[in-house]
Amino acid sequence: MFRYLAAYYQQRRGGATKHIVIAVGGNALLNPSGGQSLSRENKNMQRVSGSIASLYKTGRYSIAITHGNGSQVGDEIERNEHAKAHVPKLPLYELNAETQATIGTVIATSLRNSLSKTKVKCDVCVILAHVIVDTRDRAFRRPTKQVGPFCTREELRRELRLDRFSYIARGDKYRMVVPSPEPLRILEIKQITSAAKNGIVVTCGGGGIPSAVSGGMIRGINAVIDKDLTSQLLATSMGADTLVILTNAECVYRDFGDMGSRIAKMAAKEAKKLLPKLEEGTMRPKVEACIRFIESGGKEAYIGNIFMLDDILRRKSGTMIC
Repeated sequence: MFRYLAAYYQQRRGGATKHIVIAVGGNALLNPSGGQSLSRENKNMQRVSGSIASLYKTGRYSIAITHGNGSQVGDEIERNEHAKAHVPKLPLYELNAETQATIGTVIATSLRNSLSKTKVKCDVCVILAHVIVDTRDRAFRRPTKQVGPFCTREELRRELRLDRFSYIARGDKYRMVVPSPEPLRILEIKQITSAAKNGIVVTCGGGGIPSAVSGGMIRGINAVIDKDLTSQLLATSMGADTLVILTNAECVYRDFGDMGSRIAKMAAKEAKKLLPKLEEGTMRPKVEACIRFIESGGKEAYIGNIFMLDDILRRKSGTMIC
């Protein structure tokens, strides 16, 4: 049934199916400034999935969805620390796997419900992805990836006391930072590509499960890979036409905080010059991912607000990098 509908929409709109990777920010889903809440995450995902379902209904796109887990994996680290007297702690790479599955379930369930309302049949699946990294990556010597909730100095001393982790100051608050190595290869890329051609696939959550190969054997690595860079790797490996990175911000600004410096469109070469001005761990990897995607043969990349997917693709909102 889907093939006939897809063919109908393609003929009506006069175009072939495009492959698109949509990266949904984990922080944007929970909106930390509004408080951590599973119900909030579900409500936010319902809004996003409605837009994705509408996009799929046009028959113009095959869709792969990635997502962040910065807030969620940080919460799991906290739970592990507080419960370690009662149950064994899990290593960080297993917490990545855990959050990839739980957030993937939220997204897939929400998508199925939204697609049901559109009356278009579509298979939705979640594929846990293992992403190969280099254990010699300098990121292990200089952690930059922000995870978990924001806390005050007093909370840091009184409650967390996670001595082996590093923290970064954000105003008068602090946030945990962990190693974020470069993603090199996605082990399940063939399965993911096949699934995207036959429906919608949710994958590479939280940047994937960091893994390394040694002596022909695979093992987990304690780190959190940046989901934007993994999303670019996925999009390039799949031969996608479009990469969309959804976040809290409406677009990219030349000067953060100056609404008048909004960038609607820029070439990859121009974006490269802007990179040094952008903050590590937030907007910089998003712009860098878009640049890499374009330089690797991608046609168009966008950065915009998580609730404005339709406007972003119509170029009425967000920043386009080409």
